[in-house]
Amino acid sequence: MLARCFAVAAVVLVGCGGKTVTAVSLNNGGTGSLNLLVKADVDGVVSSAGSLTDLVVTIQDRLGNKVSGATVTIVNQTWGSVAVAETAAGSGDYRKTQPSFPSGDFALAVTCTPCTVAQAPSITGNIQGVVLGGPGVHAINYPKAGVAVPAAQPVVVSWTTPIQAAFATLTTGNFGPVSAADTGTYTIPGTSNPAANSQSLNIARYNEVAIAGGLSGSRMRVTVEANVSYPVK
Repeated sequence: MLARCFAVAAVVLVGCGGKTVTAVSLNNGGTGSLNLLVKADVDGVVSSAGSLTDLVVTIQDRLGNKVSGATVTIVNQTWGSVAVAETAAGSGDYRKTQPSFPSGDFALAVTCTPCTVAQAPSITGNIQGVVLGGPGVHAINYPKAGVAVPAAQPVVVSWTTPIQAAFATLTTGNFGPVSAADTGTYTIPGTSNPAANSQSLNIARYNEVAIAGGLSGSRMRVTVEANVSYPVK
């Protein structure tokens, strides 16, 4: 297993021994009681009008019953410790919206001491030490907003990769979604680039870690999206 260095207090991880740092190389599955099914998402959309990040966590027991009353915390070096509250008692859904998408990694902790489960006994359990490598905010270099792209010609899309994500997806009104390596470049074929008064391109970059201390299927995922609109002539 790749060696890792952990700056635990700041929830920042850095590469060790000169190895290349990618978002995936910063992941840690953590530990836990192995009786909670936890799915956590950090979803950020970045635009010139402002950025929002939705934190969404769902918790179930091994029978698929919703787990209510958990203490859920996501930590980031910019945000600090963020409590993610349950949307309604008994829902098993925990949500919070943050007014930015930060750099750095994300840590997750879930505690039931105990929690309520509908039509079942209460449940005690925990998830701790989960770290998900943050890919950072990317910018789309090409196409440029409002600048015409030649129709019926290949489009060599270019974007920044602050920290390389596990993968990226590209989508336009006439192409995709297609999954690609997060290398910062991808060519859309000319046959998928027809003339349009306004075309849009979305690039979403992802990283994911399996939560080792949860039931099978437990995971934490980060998604960061950027968009650009341009004419095709």
